[in-house]
Amino acid sequence: MIPRFRLLCLTRRAACTAFLCLLFLCVLWPSAAASGEAEDVTVAMPLRLVNLNPFFVPYGVPVSFGTRTLPPGSSELTVAVDTASYLSAAASGSERLLLDGETYRTSLTLRRGFRSRWEYFLELSAVGHHGGLFDGFIENWHDFFGLPQGGRDRTPRDRLAVFYTDGAGTRVDMRRDVFALSDLVLGVGYSVPAWLIENDGLTIRSHLKIPTGDAGSLAGSGRFSTSLWAETSGALPWSETSRRWLYAATLGLVVTEPPKRLSAVGDPFIAFGRVSATWRALSWLDLTVQVDVHSSPYRASNVDVLADPVVLFGIGGAVHITEQATLELAVTEDDSLHRAAPDIGLHTALRWRL
Repeated sequence: MIPRFRLLCLTRRAACTAFLCLLFLCVLWPSAAASGEAEDVTVAMPLRLVNLNPFFVPYGVPVSFGTRTLPPGSSELTVAVDTASYLSAAASGSERLLLDGETYRTSLTLRRGFRSRWEYFLELSAVGHHGGLFDGFIENWHDFFGLPQGGRDRTPRDRLAVFYTDGAGTRVDMRRDVFALSDLVLGVGYSVPAWLIENDGLTIRSHLKIPTGDAGSLAGSGRFSTSLWAETSGALPWSETSRRWLYAATLGLVVTEPPKRLSAVGDPFIAFGRVSATWRALSWLDLTVQVDVHSSPYRASNVDVLADPVVLFGIGGAVHITEQATLELAVTEDDSLHRAAPDIGLHTALRWRL
């Protein structure tokens, strides 16, 4: 019999290998070519998922906007509300960590095309860390489906406890509900006119995160950061004619200084990627499954909740209410192997084409 530790390592390697293979396939698979601009419901739109582990929120790994940039003079406004519940405790050497509570994030994003194939965007957001409202619901959900509670049934309900010490001192200690503005994000996107692969094209985006948020509440990092990423999409091989089955893929890098209080275990680079598959079930309904992965900015830590890579699963979709308005809904889960993503989350976003 394979020892449990070895089996776990093999499982993690297999999951990472499968993800990279699928991402590689999605980026390189040829399909019908399309223009780099304009609204097109036959082009996949990734879910705008965020990792709401309180220690990862300040880094602000970018969400995806899709392969298309907006036409000149056209704008899109997105209001998103994300919430996640988490419960983790870990210790290694002099490090001690406790995570128990819920984190909420509300964001307002404006995109606007200003030249052919070019767009700019800005995002304002606010973050709250709270004791939570859903502990009882989550416990009942786990009981109903026979899922493990992960210690929830043995801890106080509706408690906020975000705590980390490394032996040299207490770096983070939040016991009371907080709500604060997050960092301002300014960015630009460009659709490449000639792309080697005949799919829906390639768009390069970059953003600058300005430290306007409250670093003390883990709503901001207190540091400038920049990101660069590429997005592509197309039809899955069996759906090139009907385009009822679509994929989207993203690869990118975040460069930043770690928050001052966590600089002892911080790392300046975060690699991230995501891949999604969308089924256009109806003319007004798209269903999507998605995997978001990014490396940890705390790789020097010995605590797995900080040092583990993030693997976040999302399942949901989009309802096209009108030609200009789309409602996006999704539920998120961690992968049960890595612990750096919240146990469960809910994503809601409403997009208006102006």
